[in-house]
Amino acid sequence: MSLASVLCVAVSLALGGCFLLSQANASPVSQNEVKPSAPAPILAPQRQPYQTQGVIFETPPGFSSLQPLGGKTVGVVFPAAATAQTRHVSVRLLEIQPSALGISALGSRELSEYVRFSFWGLTTTPQSRQTRRFMGQDLTGEVLMQPKNGGMSYLEFYLVPLTQERQLAIAFEADTELPVAILEQTIQTVCATLREDPTLLKKKPRRPSASSLN
Repeated sequence: MSLASVLCVAVSLALGGCFLLSQANASPVSQNEVKPSAPAPILAPQRQPYQTQGVIFETPPGFSSLQPLGGKTVGVVFPAAATAQTRHVSVRLLEIQPSALGISALGSRELSEYVRFSFWGLTTTPQSRQTRRFMGQDLTGEVLMQPKNGGMSYLEFYLVPLTQERQLAIAFEADTELPVAILEQTIQTVCATLREDPTLLKKKPRRPSASSLN
């Protein structure tokens, strides 16, 4: 065997030994060590906060700013550019002070009828009742159907007790041709976020006086 052949054999053996040694020292890859990348977090749609009538609440995105909605009530509508003549969802509120003339003498059902007629202009008889949870308590409200914009409107009306003997009248209304999911998401969001305005809770209650609802 020539010198060149001997050198080739020696180099081959040396390289082979190094490869086997490196394989022996290498740590085996376990499937448990292969960690897939975590999925990107799904962000919940940003809610819109509102502060009015002695309370704070939130709605799903897309609602308007607070605006007068008739009969001393204020509220918000969806979509934001909706008018009284277009199909929309609305949330209307009215704070009832204990100083309101004659209110303290009314029972809960009488008060509900009075507020619905005087400030919502509702004369139809409630067709059923619905229970929702507001501020940690289950409250039963009234469900009404009424003609509106050439169609029908679905409305839920509630009286929510507040501190200092105040009450909050709140109504959720939607055109029946709109998807039910829009109204239901709105109601659930408002119910889950409704709370009294802490800045008002620090104030002393006003002394009773003969005045109208405000």
